[in-house]
Amino acid sequence: MNASPEQHSGMVGRATLRVEDRPLLTGTATFLDDVRLPGDVLHVVYVRSTIAHGIIKEIRSEHAAAMEGVVGVFTREDLGDVPDLVTPVANASKPPRPILPHERVRYVGEPIAAVVATSRYIAEDAAGQVDVDIEPLPVVSHIADALDPSKPILHESEEITSNVLFDRLIEVGDPDGAFDEAAHVVERVFRHPRVVPSPMEGRGAAAYVEDGEVVLWSSTQFPHALMECVRDLFGFRVRVKCPDIGGGFGLKSVVSPEELVVAWLAVKLDRSVKWVEDRAENLIASAHARDFEVKVRAAADADGNLLAIELDSLGNGGAYSVFPITHVLETAGVLSMTPGPYRLSNYRARGRAVTTNTCPAGPYRGVGLPVSTLIHERIMDILAKEVGISAVEIRRRNLITPEELPYTTVTDQKYDCGNYPAALEAAAEMLRVDDFAAEQAAARDDGKILGLGIATYVEWTGNNSKLFKQRGMTAMKGWDSCQLSLGQDGRTKIWTSSPSIGQGSATTYSQVLADASGIDYDDIDVIQSDTGSGEVDGTGTGSSRSASVTAGAIVTAGEELKGRLLEDAAALLDVPVDRLQIRTGLVSVVDDPTVSESVRSLAAKAPEGRYTLGRTYEAETVLYSYATHACRVEVDPETGFVKVLDWVVAEDCGRVINPLVVDGQTKGAIAQGIAGALYESFQYDSEGQPLAGSFMDYLMPTASELTNVTVRHLPVAAPDGIIGAKGVGEGGTIAAGACLANAVTNALESEFNELPMHPEGVQKQAQLLLSRLSRVETAS
Repeated sequence: MNASPEQHSGMVGRATLRVEDRPLLTGTATFLDDVRLPGDVLHVVYVRSTIAHGIIKEIRSEHAAAMEGVVGVFTREDLGDVPDLVTPVANASKPPRPILPHERVRYVGEPIAAVVATSRYIAEDAAGQVDVDIEPLPVVSHIADALDPSKPILHESEEITSNVLFDRLIEVGDPDGAFDEAAHVVERVFRHPRVVPSPMEGRGAAAYVEDGEVVLWSSTQFPHALMECVRDLFGFRVRVKCPDIGGGFGLKSVVSPEELVVAWLAVKLDRSVKWVEDRAENLIASAHARDFEVKVRAAADADGNLLAIELDSLGNGGAYSVFPITHVLETAGVLSMTPGPYRLSNYRARGRAVTTNTCPAGPYRGVGLPVSTLIHERIMDILAKEVGISAVEIRRRNLITPEELPYTTVTDQKYDCGNYPAALEAAAEMLRVDDFAAEQAAARDDGKILGLGIATYVEWTGNNSKLFKQRGMTAMKGWDSCQLSLGQDGRTKIWTSSPSIGQGSATTYSQVLADASGIDYDDIDVIQSDTGSGEVDGTGTGSSRSASVTAGAIVTAGEELKGRLLEDAAALLDVPVDRLQIRTGLVSVVDDPTVSESVRSLAAKAPEGRYTLGRTYEAETVLYSYATHACRVEVDPETGFVKVLDWVVAEDCGRVINPLVVDGQTKGAIAQGIAGALYESFQYDSEGQPLAGSFMDYLMPTASELTNVTVRHLPVAAPDGIIGAKGVGEGGTIAAGACLANAVTNALESEFNELPMHPEGVQKQAQLLLSRLSRVETAS
């Protein structure tokens, strides 16, 4: 049942402080490495390939196995007939991924053997004593190599005959005719770097056997996908439990071979075993993201109205497809969302995902949208210059208006509701865009180089099974669920299929449940996800789904719980149900509040199980959030350093559940977007060797490189959202790269279409600008 915002009042909408912060800030939270395991715990360290592509000739582990404290060294032979992991995907090749490699390695960092010992230190030392003889093979290290017919086919089989694993063409309208008639045609190449999701806590898993069931603790975003994968591969009865999770950003929605081996080892050894990823492993062997090269043509009429877009997108999927996300995820996202929030009738887009001898690519905050937004927002600025109008004006002319919503795009995205032009105008007003030209000129007179950038985007949130299938991701469920249990102590526990990964969901879920059920907010405990809790099942945390999908399950369960409480109170008070209400934990007669019964009292009197129930929810339609970001930057011409001076956001994520949480999500995402625009870039050499092994090599920004962000909420309640809310967690990452690229381009009067904007390139263009300005000044 959908409800209008007027039907929900109380906790939803309040800027309530996060309930989960105290244990996180005081060090009492329980992360994977803090979980108490039964018995003497064994520690797992993986021996990883140092060769990007080669044949395993021999694994010599005698010296390691003989070390004191070493329990064993396990390879693919020990796993027996366990099948490889194959990720279901429609209309694409399905390369198998071995849990441990049979005979061939395909990227540096691929786990080859598991060393198990009584301490992490012994296991590390023993892993260094395992000698793996690998005969090198030719390497496919970059996108261009994947298209080179002289390079080897990495997964050659009857079904796979090239390194292009996914190839899709979309054509709508008459692109050729639009280009022929256009007053302006621009053509560019855009590149987005390979980046590494780098949560504060890396991956990790711990397992033991209890009453014939494998209990697998994992720092995962997708506990049910992990549970089902272990069950299906090994035939184990398994329960996945989530501890506190120190960030995920999409990385932990991937089922990794290391987790699977931990579960197998627990059964094999009948002992508690644990693996905790270190930073070097995280950087070279977890899952990378993006790494795109996109050739684009765009056409506009004389007034700057967008007529057509044509693109050819190449995405590097790495060595294997990741389960359950697949290798098509980001490429399909770029194809679908490059039209952005703009009117467009003519579109031709080809997207290919290729395989290379690099770390497998998976999801990372924004998934496809940071690349597509970089394209459409740079194109807007480029066309604005061609036409001779401002960056704001060209967006005014092309943005879909409220009157046109709902609007179905050329890629069949059904944008639901909102006011895209209002977000543009708000951001322009917040950053005083109309005054900037004079400010920029005055700054140049003082020897300072300033720039201003704008980026507008629209994103899908709360993806359902229909959209996942449309993108070929047939293993993704699209629904989520929750379980409620009101105990006799009057406290309500809630489990969901969507673990908290630091985004404040314990707070927002409590707010949603308090309003749906009438239970006191302070009497609600959100318990971290556990596949053994009732009938809970679902996708997990990702795709900005918590506010619209998981919240939907909470609302439906909360309303059912409320109904049961009202029925029991009616019998106890001898009052018809329709005369009763529940507010903040008290059931009372509407017209006589003195006649009442507390929820706590009802719980104490109820038979066991009366107030325990679960519900599953899948959104009928995808909900689309949007925003406009704008920033001012200063470029240091001596160093090429880009300092962000101001950042503003005008956003609409539907009904805001908690403004503090939304602001935090937005600002955190912007920080990651800034990092990808100015600092982060994971590189491989021609032999597939990673060129970064720590944060000394892979640059991450600190607080001093970031800036304050001002957020303005422009909520338009989603009519198809169960409480009017949409997702918000990925938006900042989506816009930041494009916004900064536009700002630096504006500052230096030289186009920046490739991220990150390295200081060397920025410094070179800054010096050229100063030289031009000096010549102009001398001539005048």
